[in-house]
Amino acid sequence: MTLLIEHVLLVTLNDQNQIIGDGALVVDGRRLSYVGPSAKAPSGSFDRVIDGSRFIAIPGLVNAHCHSPANLFRGLFAASPLEIWRIYWRAALRPMTGEDFYASALLGAMEMLKTGATTVLDHFFGNQAVPFMGAGEAIRAMRDIGLRHVVALTIADKSLEETVPLEKPAAGLLPDIRRMSRSETREGRAWLEECESFISEHHDPEKMTTCCPGPSGVQRCTDGLLKGAAEIARRMRLPLHMHLAETKSQKVMGRRLYGTSLLRHLESIGALGPNLSLAHSIWIEESDVELFAGSGATAVHNPASNLRLGSGLAPLPQFLAAGVHVALGTDGATSNDGQNMFDAIRLATLIHNPRSADFKKWTTPPQALRMATREGARALGLEAGMLAPGKLADLVLLRSDTPAFTPLNNVLHQLALCENGSSVDTVIVDGEVVVEGGRLAKMREEEVLGLAAGSLKRLRPGIEQEIEASRALEPALAEMYFRVARES
Repeated sequence: MTLLIEHVLLVTLNDQNQIIGDGALVVDGRRLSYVGPSAKAPSGSFDRVIDGSRFIAIPGLVNAHCHSPANLFRGLFAASPLEIWRIYWRAALRPMTGEDFYASALLGAMEMLKTGATTVLDHFFGNQAVPFMGAGEAIRAMRDIGLRHVVALTIADKSLEETVPLEKPAAGLLPDIRRMSRSETREGRAWLEECESFISEHHDPEKMTTCCPGPSGVQRCTDGLLKGAAEIARRMRLPLHMHLAETKSQKVMGRRLYGTSLLRHLESIGALGPNLSLAHSIWIEESDVELFAGSGATAVHNPASNLRLGSGLAPLPQFLAAGVHVALGTDGATSNDGQNMFDAIRLATLIHNPRSADFKKWTTPPQALRMATREGARALGLEAGMLAPGKLADLVLLRSDTPAFTPLNNVLHQLALCENGSSVDTVIVDGEVVVEGGRLAKMREEEVLGLAAGSLKRLRPGIEQEIEASRALEPALAEMYFRVARES
């Protein structure tokens, strides 16, 4: 398809942060072939012409970290520290079937598309009783609805008690700990074979699908598993994604296991490099910031989740000052409760200011917008994230006649600080219109909502049973949390 969008306000987010007041875009197949002034746009016939005079065009937002199975459980769990929250979240996954993973992925993809995200990294962990834990069903959902996706299969081969700094657990808790470990782990070689099979079966960039390894976290994997995942990613020229230093207890565990920081351990085994993205990256030692920057790896900042779980604040000002690549994510809907990237942009722009006495080092709106577009695309190995000829045709048209942009004083500031996704009118992914007039173009929204509601109704009794069975672990994890919090 060829498509001309003319007379639009272009926010290119290119190297110069160029803004073109009366701009034009030409979509030719899957790519942009022209980005520039309307007066210089190529002439000729197009399959479709859009009058952009009431629109602002931006690159599609890139959600660089989420967990699609969580979408069915938004609002279900109270705020609590990650290690406590996690036992209930993982319990909720155990009754899920393939159709539930499909419905959950659809629900999150709908929210993301309607609020301007065109790409997501789904760090996928589901139910080991389902093929590839259900990731194939999530891929089918995102293809059906029209969202570009990178699916990182979450793998771990260490038991729970090896990965958190518990005191010696009471003998009565060991059956619960082992039950949880069995549902989450597998022998390392089996995981690597599973990853290769998953990639072989589902990886297809022509269908907007990238598949890659996604170790759960450094401390949750043996070195053999981490090295094997890194080797697969390098050999197949794929991204590599994992959690890093999300909580203080993970930082403590890194020192206990390796005698060094988690980041330096990744470097020591050869896993640290430009294709690696590291979700959260909160408890980073000051001496490691330069290492992070020099490695070319990307920190994925998830501000809403970090606040909700009380995990802490990533050292964003230090990262940016040192030249660390930083992308943005929503994290899952059980630790954020939404999949709206405009929330992440606004929070990233604001929440770090009180910690920095030098206001000249505060995060700027252009920096936050770059994190949500170009940096996310770079981390995922995609030629996207800016409006420029040759880039993938992933873009968003926002109405300019909304409160967020009235009056239009500074479009970059208002995108980051005023917009909440409600101005999104049209979304184009891979050259195809997937949202038009604020509504999905490829699926009925009522169908998506109905599937999600039906899944949760069917799952609820099993979820309640699994959550109750996990409750015995909470006191030991709470003791650990308070003990670690007191450590200097």
